[in-house]
Amino acid sequence: MIRWLSVQKDIERLVDDLFSLSEPWRSRFLQLVAERATGGDWNGNRPTRQELTTWLGTDLGLYREVSLLLRAWKRNVPERHPLRS
Repeated sequence: MIRWLSVQKDIERLVDDLFSLSEPWRSRFLQLVAERATGGDWNGNRPTRQELTTWLGTDLGLYREVSLLLRAWKRNVPERHPLRS
């Protein structure tokens, strides 16, 4: 039970991190997660926090992939030099 609570907090933290990104990166990451979670059948609307939490919580491989991508992206895009769309 304790491990699941820890995983749930990690998932919620990742969702918070995704929603805290500035545009256009927020939309790009959210779209990526939605496409991966639905096998490319996403409707194009911005996914909700609840949808992201559900997808990342039921597919820990997706959770790991998104975590690693976000970490690598943050390492390569310092805040003082934001990329332009």
